[in-house]
Amino acid sequence: MKMIEKPRKNGSRIMKLKSIVVACSLLAVLPNTASADEPITFASWGGTYQDAMRHAFWEPISQKLGVTFKEDTGASLGMAGIRTQVQSGAVLWDVVDLGPADCTAGAAEGLFEPLDYTVIYTDGIDPRFVNKYWVAGPWSTGGYLAWRKGLFAGDPPKTLADFWNVKKYPGRRALYDGPQETLEVARMADGITIDQLYPIDMDKAFAKLREIKSDITVWYTTGQQQIDLIRNGEIDLLYGWQVRLDPLYKEGLIDRSFDQAMMGPQCLVVLKGAKNKVLAMKFIAAMLTPDVQKTIPDFFTAVPINQKVFSDNMLAPAVVQNMLTMPDAAGFALKSAEYWSNPAVLSKAQEKWDAFKQE
Repeated sequence: MKMIEKPRKNGSRIMKLKSIVVACSLLAVLPNTASADEPITFASWGGTYQDAMRHAFWEPISQKLGVTFKEDTGASLGMAGIRTQVQSGAVLWDVVDLGPADCTAGAAEGLFEPLDYTVIYTDGIDPRFVNKYWVAGPWSTGGYLAWRKGLFAGDPPKTLADFWNVKKYPGRRALYDGPQETLEVARMADGITIDQLYPIDMDKAFAKLREIKSDITVWYTTGQQQIDLIRNGEIDLLYGWQVRLDPLYKEGLIDRSFDQAMMGPQCLVVLKGAKNKVLAMKFIAAMLTPDVQKTIPDFFTAVPINQKVFSDNMLAPAVVQNMLTMPDAAGFALKSAEYWSNPAVLSKAQEKWDAFKQE
């Protein structure tokens, strides 16, 4: 499930076009070949998310391996940026952090190198997340219902049906500006359970969204926007992203409900034609080891993907207690990835979404 930032201003078609233009611009100013000692390059999502990646993984692992690294926030270009690099033969990134749907789609297109599982040790990783071309990691993230601290102290909302109940829980609301995630939220508000979500009945999902459309003050596009909306007092309730909302909860700015949280892992890939393929495998291997995974809570609110962190009691109980959980998160994430990696589904959903926003 993709709970990471994918800005969509004025529709995904425009965003995709911008992504291709930006990617091509990057390729135009950089050489097609790299020197043998060029640093390994990582691409992630920017902001506090990427800060945590740097501190938890890239800095300590590069020091341990005795190599240098550089980073890019280009993962926000999505598959368009990756496709441009691989098809042009001018690959800029070695390791990229993506959502499972993009990993599934990219693998089908032949955009990634096969992972070397003689180097990458996956003990503790759910075997359903170990693919020839991608592996889950380095952590799991999710989304949940949140509202301004103390706003409904007597009888707070717990479910997405409560979020839809504007009479009992009045206030300015926000949802993600895009079909992926928001259609799931709408169906769950209609009483559909997680295991019944896919394939999504889009007509019913949009019908449910129409019930609340006039009460949505903001359709957010980024994680930072969610933070700003709360800090600036612009909204009262939202279904948002754990990695952005958890810090606000710790600051005492919001209350929250995990009752209908959605959760899934990120995934790691090595781009086809990456200049540092061998080193990239070693980095991924190190990122997934329990000793590195157990440090994640020191830097971020995401959940370690290696389950040995939990089975071997490597974290304090108080830390584990505050982590997001979801029944069979792996099964849900894989179904979501399979569904949203289908270009026909994605295109149909976006077309309907664009029409919905214009109503």
